[in-house]
Amino acid sequence: MRFLKITVALSVALSCLLPSNGYSEKDLRYQNIRQNMQQIFSYHIENKNFSGKIIQRSLKIYLEQFDPDNIYLLRSETKEFLNLDNKDIYKISKQYERDRFDTYQKANDLIQGSISRHRRIRNEIFPELAIVDLSSFKEVQFDDAVPKTEKDLKNRLKYKFMRMLAIREKKAGAPFSKHRREKILALYEKKLRRLESTYYFADEKGLQHDPKTVEHYQVLHILKSITKSLDAHSAYYSTEEASELRTSLKKQFQGIGIVLKEGEDGIYISDLIAGGPAYSSGMIQSGDFLLAVDNFNIQEATFDEVLEHLRGDEGSTVELLVKNEKNSKPVRVKLRREKIVLHEERLSYTYEPYADGIIGKIVLPGFYDNGEGVNAERDLREAINSLKEKGPIYGLVIDMRQNSGGFLSQAVKVAGLFIVKGIVVISKYSDGEIRYMRDLDGRVHYQGPLVLLTSKVSASAAEIVAQALQDYGVAVVVGDERTYGKGSMQYQTVTEENAKSYFKVTVGRYYTISGRSTQIEGVKADIVVPTEFAPYSIGEKYLEYPLSADSLDFETAFAEKSQYKNFQKKYQSLFHVEETQWKKMLPTLKTNSQKRLARDENFQAFMRKINGQDAGARLQIKKKRTAREDDYGTDDIQVKESVNIIKDMIYIDSRSSSR
Repeated sequence: MRFLKITVALSVALSCLLPSNGYSEKDLRYQNIRQNMQQIFSYHIENKNFSGKIIQRSLKIYLEQFDPDNIYLLRSETKEFLNLDNKDIYKISKQYERDRFDTYQKANDLIQGSISRHRRIRNEIFPELAIVDLSSFKEVQFDDAVPKTEKDLKNRLKYKFMRMLAIREKKAGAPFSKHRREKILALYEKKLRRLESTYYFADEKGLQHDPKTVEHYQVLHILKSITKSLDAHSAYYSTEEASELRTSLKKQFQGIGIVLKEGEDGIYISDLIAGGPAYSSGMIQSGDFLLAVDNFNIQEATFDEVLEHLRGDEGSTVELLVKNEKNSKPVRVKLRREKIVLHEERLSYTYEPYADGIIGKIVLPGFYDNGEGVNAERDLREAINSLKEKGPIYGLVIDMRQNSGGFLSQAVKVAGLFIVKGIVVISKYSDGEIRYMRDLDGRVHYQGPLVLLTSKVSASAAEIVAQALQDYGVAVVVGDERTYGKGSMQYQTVTEENAKSYFKVTVGRYYTISGRSTQIEGVKADIVVPTEFAPYSIGEKYLEYPLSADSLDFETAFAEKSQYKNFQKKYQSLFHVEETQWKKMLPTLKTNSQKRLARDENFQAFMRKINGQDAGARLQIKKKRTAREDDYGTDDIQVKESVNIIKDMIYIDSRSSSR
């Protein structure tokens, strides 16, 4: 089984970056459900049909994807969909074969009723919330995760909105006026109606959707729930969601480069993409309010309508009417839509002097590739070459703490920069096919002390690189005790702009040269230096429906002995990696690090803070990446210790060489 678009990444979502893709035609029909699912089932590593297990999971997910915070549905209302017997399952499976989805439609009827109730409750409590005294507001915990009665639901909603207002007023430093609160609550009403619209089948203005649009949204929700029920990472996407994911994977999009948000005073520009048309014009600033798009007055428009007017093909123009708080007169700005590369989400690097050279520090946020020369491997190679121009590189820290993955091919190429030749990853598919991805160029772009800094959110492709370089003994892995634990691969259609449907589906597992899989267990750090994510329950094992952990026995993995013999002849020699000097010095490096951190007041304050022992702890460390008021330097402590470990590696290696 061979796939062109293999990714190993966690799902990500972006703010509205205004890509050029227009809204999709609302043309999904009930017969498309079985057609799409037959394709997805054929790819999936384990689940091959609409089984009882999938039916039960999908109905649960159908309700959860509408009400993830348990603020709409009552416990008694969901029982019939969560406690199916064999007769129910048989009935639903037979309906599926006839492209009928009565049970899912019944679930949507329940959802619509809960929306009507929710809106009635909001109408009852919002006037009271506009004048309630929040000076003595206190956090509370509810006994049950799901409300039992309407009274219980009303109390939860009242508390939810009171808490929101209390947090905002605390941040502002003073209570809001009644008028201000009313504007804030009106905005929340608008946003809630937008979220409800695809289930209630009416837009946020209350206008009913036409029958085709109703069917489209119903089918979309069903496809999402069935696909998600296959495992923790399979998913079905709308055209708009696919566009955002495509931007994340490729680090580029077409548009004018503005990020919009909706506030109680209107729609405003919250950020500009550096190098984009809006940024380059010099006439638009963050905080500007958007008043019109091509003479379309947006004052009464929905947020989605505004986005639709802003989208367009590359090379086309759009005129914005914007108003800055400093200028009373609105300004018209004409912009041409262009292809924009998201440089801020690409690799970055710094360095610090050491002896007559440097120690490089590289932040690798993902394994991206836009197919036009912008990719992680090229950026890393160029960064190493640029660092060499500053002087001899005595050590290198690659920071992957927030790297959630990306393209598998990029992970292999990145790992290949640090090994002479060898297998980086082995993949196994549902039909038993085994493939190995290798570094073939035989060139090493850096050979010296190398630390890979990871965390609990380092996942997928980041784990492939960390595990492979750890197995080969060319890098020391530093960070949280383990990484995320995602050892599966997905086939996806997201990067194909003209695909008939957008989905990703788990098609296989991957293993490194040791036969180990990172699934569930993750990559274990050689030296533990906890990050800000350490105290949280983050990882594959905390997700619903993860694949089980396993390993690969090469002798029994092949269907025929001849295949294994051929594998032995070609590749087995690459698996016998000698213990490197870095592996030999690990006990000393670990001991030195533990002693150093025990004496480091900043690190100890950091540990008390993340463990909740000292809410007033403040780290005496310079702010580097952000100017946030409460920046405790958590992004710097781990890098500082990684550099110290590099220095230990240099010193120990020099002493060994001189003997």
